[in-house]
This record gives sequence, structure tokens and C-alpha cells, in this order.
Amino acid sequence: MFRVADLLFTEEKVYDLSIVVSDDVDFISSLMEQVRTEKTIVLTSKGKDINVREGVIYYTYTRNLENSIYFMNFIERLIFRIFLGGYFKSDMEVLLVSDYPFKFLLEFNSAAMPFYRVMEELSDMVDKEVMESLLKIIFELHLEGREGKRVGTLFIVGDTEKVLQGSKQLVVNPYHNQEEGVRSILNKENWESIKEFSQLDGAFIIDSRGRIHSAGRYIIVDPQVQTTGGLGGRHLAAASVTYATDAVSFALSSSGTIRIFRNGKVVLKEDLNTSEG
Repeated sequence: MFRVADLLFTEEKVYDLSIVVSDDVDFISSLMEQVRTEKTIVLTSKGKDINVREGVIYYTYTRNLENSIYFMNFIERLIFRIFLGGYFKSDMEVLLVSDYPFKFLLEFNSAAMPFYRVMEELSDMVDKEVMESLLKIIFELHLEGREGKRVGTLFIVGDTEKVLQGSKQLVVNPYHNQEEGVRSILNKENWESIKEFSQLDGAFIIDSRGRIHSAGRYIIVDPQVQTTGGLGGRHLAAASVTYATDAVSFALSSSGTIRIFRNGKVVLKEDLNTSEG
């Protein structure tokens, strides 16, 4: 095991966030004494047996991480989950240190993460705050499910008038004639009702400011649009509506994968399934 003193980082530098992958309390404590950081998150397989000090956020995983390819995929998914938990912000200086199962140090700015790059690219159509709120709603829906079952759903954001023209209402629209405060996804008080209405067949139609215009909407699919990898009707609708309009689609599968579509193509895919708590 390497010593913290051997790590090649600038001790005077202050990090917004440090992420430590370790089961070794002494290693974690030593690192925290030497690194100046606003917040520390520890990823560990030992759960509550690791308790260094107050103020540290712990994520516990139960997977075998000794396969190097899987390990890096897992870390990327964990960082996405940290973002969804509200601990990760844009333009943060981050230090990632691992001493198990692989020893490495990585400094990066959070803006370099794939989901932030995609959000920046989509910000010409959808407000970033709207995207962040929607991703967090989707993550909560994935974790909680409904009536003991996993739920898949579709959110279509932006270019609302054209999207409504290219779709039809399947059921009574629960947002018809509702006040703006009740329809905004930026208001967390509305999130539970959104998650309940996710069980309706069809899609949510949301404008670029985060106001829901409809739920339970059927998307008329363009026959020229195709999806790959055995994706079903929800993803075909997500691809088709973004091919025909300037909207952005957020599709959650019941298996726990979120895909973001623009111009008929997937621009981001993230697996929300993790074994950590």
C-alpha cells in the first residue's frame, strides 16, 4: 500500500470535493489530514465499519471491483449518483484517490464529466436547472418504483407546441388548467405527484422552463426513425419526437437505464443500477 505522502498532488491546493475509494481507516484519515477539501465522500465496501469523522459522506458498495474495466465503469456511475444526490456541482475541482482495489490519483474538473458536457450542449434548448431537477426526479423514481415495481417513463422537454401537434392525449390530462406552481418540476413539492403520474401510459410534455403541459401523451412515431439494440416503443417515441422537433427526450427504462435523445439519437446513456447505499 502506498503512503499518502507519496501522492503527487499540490498540498496547497484546495479541492471542492475529494472522493476516496478505500476500506482502510488509517489511509482515509491520513489523506484527510493532508488534503484541503470542502467535502469528502468515501466509497467503501465495509459500510458502517468505516467511520472516520463527522461530515464525511459514505457510499457503501457490495460489488467485486477487482476487474479493472468494471471498476472504472463503476466509479463513473458512482460519480453520476453523487451528482444526483446533490453533492456534485458544475465547475468543481475534484480529487479522486483510490487505494483499493487499484491505486491511483486523479484530479479533474467536474465540467469534464460526460453528463455535464451533455447538459452544456443541450442548454441552448433546455435550462440546466430544469435538466438537473428532471434527472433527480428520474433517479428517485428508479430507486422507489411504484407499488413494488420498477417504472419506466418518458419526459419530453422543449419545443412544446410542435411536440403537442405531433402527439395525442391518451388519458385525461392531470395538468390541464392547473396553476403554474403545480406544473413546475423546479418545485420539489410537485415531485411526488409527477412520480405517481409516471405510471400513466404515454409521455410527459414539459416546456424549456420546466412547466408540465401534459402527462399521458401518445407520441406519433415517424416510420423513418429506427432505434438500435432492441429498444422498445418508449425509446422509439423518444427518438422520433426529437428527430421531428427541437425537443430533448429523457427515457427511463424499467431496467434502470436512462437515455437522453436529441435529433433522433442517444446523446447520453447512464445505468442507474448500483449496489451501494
